[in-house]
Amino acid sequence: MKKLLLVFALTLGFTSVSQADILVEPYLGYEMGKTKNPDGKFDGSQLGLRLAYAAPIFFWGGLDYTMGVSGTAKPDVGVNEDGKRSTLYGVVGVDFPILFRAWVGYGFMNEIKFDTTGKVKGKATKVGVGFTGLPFVSLNLEYVNEKFDENDAGSIDPELENNAYVLSVSLPLEF
Repeated sequence: MKKLLLVFALTLGFTSVSQADILVEPYLGYEMGKTKNPDGKFDGSQLGLRLAYAAPIFFWGGLDYTMGVSGTAKPDVGVNEDGKRSTLYGVVGVDFPILFRAWVGYGFMNEIKFDTTGKVKGKATKVGVGFTGLPFVSLNLEYVNEKFDENDAGSIDPELENNAYVLSVSLPLEF
């Protein structure tokens, strides 16, 4: 009987620990960045979705797709230009047990289509933290570093750089 109770207790204990989840996290944010080559600013609103596998012990990893709904490049010299962003990141993160989460990402596909000058392509990295103290939502801050080395005409030399902060609110759902 003792062996049966022990097996039963171990089975119940491990089934709750060994369960993994799928993380679906839509988010809405605002990007504020500084550009180099040409010097200036880039800001605009973003809409995105993270899809990830959430391991049983705090860690998760997956994909993060960011779509710039509207953005404006404001060079120090020249005219402002509107553009739309499209970036796909591979991300890994950790959900701390007390109110915070953190993640890093690498942008495999990163492009901005400008209304008049065409599109630029490059790579991106991001580091983010989130505050999860509110019910159902996460308030997030991300630092994004982008380097664009291609445009419609070929390669860009020197590279266009964008260093930005993104403030966002997200709804992390686990299934």
